Amino acid sequence: MRSAETEHNQVVEQLWNKPIRTNVARLKYGEEPKNKGALVTIAVTTATEPRNYLELLYRRRIANLMNEVRKAFPEDYKLFTKIRSYYLKIQASSVTTYTRLTRLRTACKLARKLFGKPLSELEKEEWETLAIQMYSMYRTKDAIVSAIHPLRLAMKYRGFDEKELKEVFPYPNSMKAKAESENPPPYVPGELLDKVIFAIGNDMYRAFFALMRITGARVEEVALLKRRNIIEEGDTVYVKFDVTKTGVSREVPIVWPGFEQHLKIFLSWYKHQHPFVDNPDAWLFPKPSNPNEPVPRNYAYLALKRAAVKLAKTDPEIRKYLKLIHPHQMRHTRAYELVFQNWNIRWIMAYMGWRKVEMVLRYTRAFEIKQIHKMIVGRKENASTKICPRCNAIIPRDAKFCPYCGLRLEMYDLEQNIKRRKRKQKILELLLELVEELGVDHLKELLLSKRTMLKE
Repeated sequence: MRSAETEHNQVVEQLWNKPIRTNVARLKYGEEPKNKGALVTIAVTTATEPRNYLELLYRRRIANLMNEVRKAFPEDYKLFTKIRSYYLKIQASSVTTYTRLTRLRTACKLARKLFGKPLSELEKEEWETLAIQMYSMYRTKDAIVSAIHPLRLAMKYRGFDEKELKEVFPYPNSMKAKAESENPPPYVPGELLDKVIFAIGNDMYRAFFALMRITGARVEEVALLKRRNIIEEGDTVYVKFDVTKTGVSREVPIVWPGFEQHLKIFLSWYKHQHPFVDNPDAWLFPKPSNPNEPVPRNYAYLALKRAAVKLAKTDPEIRKYLKLIHPHQMRHTRAYELVFQNWNIRWIMAYMGWRKVEMVLRYTRAFEIKQIHKMIVGRKENASTKICPRCNAIIPRDAKFCPYCGLRLEMYDLEQNIKRRKRKQKILELLLELVEELGVDHLKELLLSKRTMLKE
């Protein structure tokens, strides 16, 4: 086994300075690369896991890049270190990290050429000039994003606010159009995702996605959990997410109706199958080859995708949604389910860890269309629902507040009753005035004639 790995390491050494191309070959033991000029991913299958030497290759390139920055741009080395740490924290791949740090190094060279000072000393006007130069250097959307993302981080660490970042380095129009698209995010039925999760053979990955399915958390949030993040209080179990994308920590209960099987799978891993049951500081989902590190998200992605591909061979429904089945789809589907259950917007934001209402609105568009259709055709969810008098949303009949517009329904009903009483009193007063002026017999004849006219 070691000799095979040594041979593959020698191939990596030979290809170290070769140009990077888009075609990536996967070599097995004894195979030689067909294209010597291509960057080769060498997957060595061991008893525990596949070893990806492309990741190791780029780690070495990142180390070399950082050494170069330390010598050539010592004033910006601290900034590079912060940005690299950020990409490590969010578990970005080494390829992504290397590409973006390379773009940042290019920006450092431009800053010295244009202004004669490092990035860490630029003012806002100088950043705007640098942005024009950077946008003109790259053509594709992906290249522009990989160039401006580390520069946004650099400005953020320099103390600029979010509004200034968007003004200086806006994302391409194509990305903005995609983000503001009226098309709702893809929705995969929860029962299909459950089939895929239960079909995963590895106990750890099955528990990993069972927890994602319940909580709707991001894949990196689940990967970075430790055993101490699981809190048991009586019959309820909570997951505390400390490391989140938005920086908002939250506690999410995982005991919900309809997720009994998922909870059973997760608790079985947590209490019995975990290799370090007595260590609260151990990773909840450790890396198979090194328990001191969390499981990489690409390992989890492969486990889910392999189970989905295997099921798609016999299940036409899975085959239909195969391209949409990925780890983040758990979050999309869970958000839709909360909307379908008429959750309040504030509850959904707290559950999913969102800070902006716009994120909830992206997931509620399809549900609103469904509601409008049912109201137009005159159908209702069931006998236990009613329509909000303010926003016309379908809500539970016993609801005290509308989860969409916030109308206090109890107070609204009370106000309506008061209005009805006032209208009745006003009608009675008018009738009494007419009786006094016209007399009872004359009023009776007048009412009978009006009724005859209405019938005709």
